[in-house]
Amino acid sequence: MNLVKFNAVAKEFSGQSLFSKVSFELNSFEKVALIGANGTGKSTIVKLILGDLTPDAGDVFVNRQVRIGYLSQSVIEDDSKTLIETMKSVYSSLIAMEIELKKIMEQMSHDHSESTILRYARLEDEFLHLGGYDYLTRIDFVLTRFGFKKEVYDRVISSFSGGEKTRVAFAKLLLEQPELLILDEPTNHMDIEIIEWLEDYLKKYPGAVFIITHDKYFINKVVTKIYELDQQSIDVYYGNFDAYEIEKVKRYELLLRSYQRQTKEIAHLQSFVDRFRYKATKAKSAQDRIKKIARIERIEKPTNDKDSVRFKFKTKRPTEAIILTTQALCIGYITPLQPAIDFTMRGFDKVGIIGPNGIGKTTFIKTIMQSIEPITGMFEFHKDYKIGYFDQNLAQLNPNFTVIESVHGRYPMKTLGEIRSLLARFLFTDEDVFKSVGVLSGGEKVRLSLCLLMLEEPEFLILDEPTNHLDMDTKNVVEDVFEEWVGPMLFISHDRYFINKVANKIMHFERNGITVFDGNYDEYKEERAKRNQEVKVEKPAPKRNTRSKADLQKLELQLETISSEIEQLRQSLFLEEVYSFKERYYQVETQIIEKEQQLEQIFHEIAQTELN
Repeated sequence: MNLVKFNAVAKEFSGQSLFSKVSFELNSFEKVALIGANGTGKSTIVKLILGDLTPDAGDVFVNRQVRIGYLSQSVIEDDSKTLIETMKSVYSSLIAMEIELKKIMEQMSHDHSESTILRYARLEDEFLHLGGYDYLTRIDFVLTRFGFKKEVYDRVISSFSGGEKTRVAFAKLLLEQPELLILDEPTNHMDIEIIEWLEDYLKKYPGAVFIITHDKYFINKVVTKIYELDQQSIDVYYGNFDAYEIEKVKRYELLLRSYQRQTKEIAHLQSFVDRFRYKATKAKSAQDRIKKIARIERIEKPTNDKDSVRFKFKTKRPTEAIILTTQALCIGYITPLQPAIDFTMRGFDKVGIIGPNGIGKTTFIKTIMQSIEPITGMFEFHKDYKIGYFDQNLAQLNPNFTVIESVHGRYPMKTLGEIRSLLARFLFTDEDVFKSVGVLSGGEKVRLSLCLLMLEEPEFLILDEPTNHLDMDTKNVVEDVFEEWVGPMLFISHDRYFINKVANKIMHFERNGITVFDGNYDEYKEERAKRNQEVKVEKPAPKRNTRSKADLQKLELQLETISSEIEQLRQSLFLEEVYSFKERYYQVETQIIEKEQQLEQIFHEIAQTELN
């Protein structure tokens, strides 16, 4: 079923075309990613679906019978409510039914009419069918997966951080289970453990999912179709991100060959025309070829030359010597975040630091950079390095400076021409260089920070989430640059694609300490899964009871007796002397539960019995 359909949609902003003749559709149960460079119109597509914008041309069809859930903080309607109240609001109709059931139960203590009993039975049946007895379990399940413990259930939403509020909104959205789930950069503010659970959940999600993301690893795991916004139009690719990359190259090569064939054909026809158009005997043939040239629908020369970031760090020959050690290093502020870190790093190591938020990753790198004092223990650099630091909060940028001032203020000996040429390599051209840093997008700020980092000519890189806010094209360049870097590097990242490509060592921060592994993320994950399998102690086969045939017959007789008793008790619930008195009704229900437990025990005994 069509949930959303775009037909030749066009949209302009300030007289400039954002895209034109965009046609695509979203169908039930599909898992789709929308990709494209920043500024191509991905968020505009979402706003058109949500009805926040109208197209300048073409039609946007949205099935009005379909519930659409969009991940934004507007999902939280009242931040003065507690976390658990916010989650329970999803099940307001079930909670109302629950209250009504209790009222009818109380009424049944004095109202013994058949209509009241039937009303209770019908309502309870509907309540059961809608999952009324397990909605609290569902809330616990989702909140736990998003990293919320029961201790914070009674905290008001306004007391949470921005990242936590995003996770609250996400949890609420998943509990609502709309038929179409729209997620814009869903992996932001999420640690790897949450992201990996989310991938599995979304693959099995009982509805359609439409994702805007630059997370290639996430796309690989979740989606089966990709729409790419490029050069004001949209193309569809089937499969995950790896399939998309292969198909994109094939399409480019095919289009290039078609363009070359057409160019040769046109040149051949034009050559005939130029030679014979003025010869009386060939004039008609020449005119036919002129008409044929005019009828040819020209293929535009394909190009994959997009404006992209171009930069490279100067590096020195790496050493195999140990350059950094920590011994029983306890980090934190007042309360320790990690009690005893023992770590050794060599001059060629590129260490990817992973782990949940709030576990001490950033505190660790700030400690070894001497921004924070260790609580106990020690660390030592065995070689004097010039450290280049990338801060995920981009605190080194002055929001009141322009882009060009941010560079010229630090490197006044460079000419304005040199700085403009340098900034152009980071896609700051023309009037962009006079933009105030305060108005730059997240991606633009990251590019400016990388530019300043490159100019420092560091010998040791320490990076905190360097790929946040970057589009795929820029990420590709950044991945290549840091992959080619041969010096020592410590970096924190939740971007598993980046970690896989760059890291040769993983440092995993966990609640019970750190794990260090030589290899990339996929290799670490594989080794961890293998270890988990090895440490699982095989449960010994349960001892089987040896009984005589007579004993087995006794057990089977008990089964029949207890089953009969349970059926009698269930029938008694409809007797006036039972349902008229709440305490008596509950007593019978308790007896049923106890008998069912006895039944289960006998089944277990029979299953474990061997005849002697």
